[in-house]
Amino acid sequence: MNPGLKSNKSCKMLLSFFLVFALVFPNFTHFANAVEAEEQASEESVLLPYDAVWSYSDEGTDLGTEWRNNDYDTSSWKTGKAPLGFGDAVSETNPNIPLGTEVSFGNDENNKHMTTYFKTEVDVPSLEGYEGLEMYIHVDDGAVVYINGEEAFRKGIEEGVDLAYDTPGKFKAKEETFYIPTDALKKGKNIISAEVHQDGGDSSDLWFEMSIKAVTEIPEIIDWTTTPLPNPNVAVGEVSRVVVSFYGDTETTKGFTWYTSQASINSDVQVVEKTSGEPNFENAVTFTGGYQRSTNAPEFIVHKAVATDLKPGTEYQYRVGDASLDLWSDVGSFVTAEGDDEFTFINLTDTQAKTEEEAILSSETFAKASQTVEDSEFILGNGDIVDTGSKEEQWGWVLDHSKETLMNTTFASSAGNHDEDKNSFYEHFNVKTPEGSSTETGAYYSYDYENAHFVILNTNEDSEEYQNFSPEQIEWLQEDIKAAKANENIDWIIANIHKGPYTTSNHATDDDIMGENGVREKLPPMLYELGVDLVLQGHDHIYARTKPIQEGNAVEADKATEEFEGIEVEYSVNPDGTIYVIPATAGPKVYYKNKEIDPAYYDLFEVADENSAAKYGADPTNDSRPVRSQVQNFVEFNIDGNKLTGITYEIDQNINNGEPFVIDAFGIIKEERKTDNLKDATSKKLKITKPYSVVNIDEAVEQEEIFVQASVTLKGAGLANKKVTISPSEHNAVIDFNGEEVKEVRLQTNKIKEIRGAENVQQWNIPNGVKLKNINFYHSNGKEITVK
Repeated sequence: MNPGLKSNKSCKMLLSFFLVFALVFPNFTHFANAVEAEEQASEESVLLPYDAVWSYSDEGTDLGTEWRNNDYDTSSWKTGKAPLGFGDAVSETNPNIPLGTEVSFGNDENNKHMTTYFKTEVDVPSLEGYEGLEMYIHVDDGAVVYINGEEAFRKGIEEGVDLAYDTPGKFKAKEETFYIPTDALKKGKNIISAEVHQDGGDSSDLWFEMSIKAVTEIPEIIDWTTTPLPNPNVAVGEVSRVVVSFYGDTETTKGFTWYTSQASINSDVQVVEKTSGEPNFENAVTFTGGYQRSTNAPEFIVHKAVATDLKPGTEYQYRVGDASLDLWSDVGSFVTAEGDDEFTFINLTDTQAKTEEEAILSSETFAKASQTVEDSEFILGNGDIVDTGSKEEQWGWVLDHSKETLMNTTFASSAGNHDEDKNSFYEHFNVKTPEGSSTETGAYYSYDYENAHFVILNTNEDSEEYQNFSPEQIEWLQEDIKAAKANENIDWIIANIHKGPYTTSNHATDDDIMGENGVREKLPPMLYELGVDLVLQGHDHIYARTKPIQEGNAVEADKATEEFEGIEVEYSVNPDGTIYVIPATAGPKVYYKNKEIDPAYYDLFEVADENSAAKYGADPTNDSRPVRSQVQNFVEFNIDGNKLTGITYEIDQNINNGEPFVIDAFGIIKEERKTDNLKDATSKKLKITKPYSVVNIDEAVEQEEIFVQASVTLKGAGLANKKVTISPSEHNAVIDFNGEEVKEVRLQTNKIKEIRGAENVQQWNIPNGVKLKNINFYHSNGKEITVK
């Protein structure tokens, strides 16, 4: 008998009493039979406990299909108690359940075994009186389960997919409880077999846990996709998951999304201008939207509406709901863009919470960020709002616990890989996407706010040409930014992306980032060419900031130090490249700094420190990561005309009562680029001693030699017959020839850091004392070139 089946002496004594009683009182025989059935049901419910002993093969060998048969010889297999796996010390869904047995993934952590095989035996008594079998499975990444050699179910691998050893699996929900008929098992010995598939050879963990119970009652399962709407059989309930988003013109329009029960199908938004008193919605402007059933939780109704013809630079109050039911949300507020080219916003990422307690922690980050940056006009998120997009309760945890903050701002975001489940992101954000674009895994869209153009990308798409992007999205990206650059009112281009190219933790070495068609290979050259100033990233759960990046190369920029609200800030002045920032995490999960990547990679960064949470040691559930929930971050961004300022805050739960403090301050200044046009000169030698932005050498300039003694950009047809001697008076000089043809260049000092646009220099004159290894030479497209 299975260890999960236990006798109940008290029930048997009671049964004996009723049997004797029935002999004396025959009319009570049916009552004794009922008690017997109840006793059997109560003592024989657990057929396979979650911590059962399994045989398993973790050799990394393809066992084909024969292993599924009941008579397959597993005497050479290892055995161990469930849960079985590696990478996690405790269950991701229930931290009270520890790993029972660690299985092997092989010798190469970047090419782990794709399939691990499991078998166990279940001794089943009579199931008479039971209504069904309650099946529970927790698997990471995917599994196919067989009962007595026949496939019973699969999770994370689509039906109809032919199985092979290297078939990937991806069960995003990770765990599920469901019901099957009792006749799936036979009385006596039953063999349960399971093959657990990884998503890829670089998967960080494996988990397999399964239980079977015989139950006397199966919960009523309602098909919420076919119920009438409005549904008269459900309670009206409350309005939840309210999000205000950008939808088109940020000066005059807002998008709204919220959830209700199936009792409500009217989608009403009431808006009034904010006054010093309580809002009076009797005189509100009302906007009506549409509704649909939630894809992943159809018991909910998703409502969307758009408010239009708003006044620029105005603060409004609003409520959303169903006027016919007098069902309304709490009162929220928002502001519209003013058009004065000065604004502040908050940037954060990865609120991703596995439990409601962790979601409360994320909501506290939202609140502390909003309280710290009081004049913020919106919050911009970089993805992974939840841990599993298809689990609607997780969206409720984050959005509803954060409602005091989120209902009083505008919340824009990109979708993270944890938000990619079917329609899960798009059904929580009412955003204006390009016509015909896919919104199943997320959304890409853009908006202008004051003098900045924001581009929100979706890295949950994929194609042969671009990992994490579709060709359609890339084409849209290029056209969208070109149109923004042509707008004379736009001074800044800011991109938002979850899986960014320049981060410093685990994901920096992922194939989809650093592979041939990966994000780092494909995206940065494009963004540099398009003139993107700043890229805000997520996914890697650590704080980092790059130098200006061209085509995979970092370039130096002139620096200026100024104060912003009493904080000393170092600004890059007219940087010739794109700066990438990842604001760590606003939630519980953190990563260590990547120690596998080439150390030279970190030369691309201004800030690439170890995670602040590392000082608290490894997480007890996963020693490859720092302890969870100790450190969170967010960034305050202010744009004022030609100046962008970033102030990075940290929340350490063990310092200063968890109040935010500054850890980094940086910015960009765009000075008007002054060009000095030199057409003639009276001196025999033409000297450039001041750091001009640009010096144009006309063909009319007669001097044959130019002496450069400061950082400068040289251009013009007159360089074609000139000798340029570079001898700067200060260290780290940067000279840019802008790809122009130059007759000869002589390097006369070791104070030179970079020479750019040097591909058309006809002759180099390099004295023995000059150390070429200390000077970087670049093509005008940003690629490094070799000079001898």
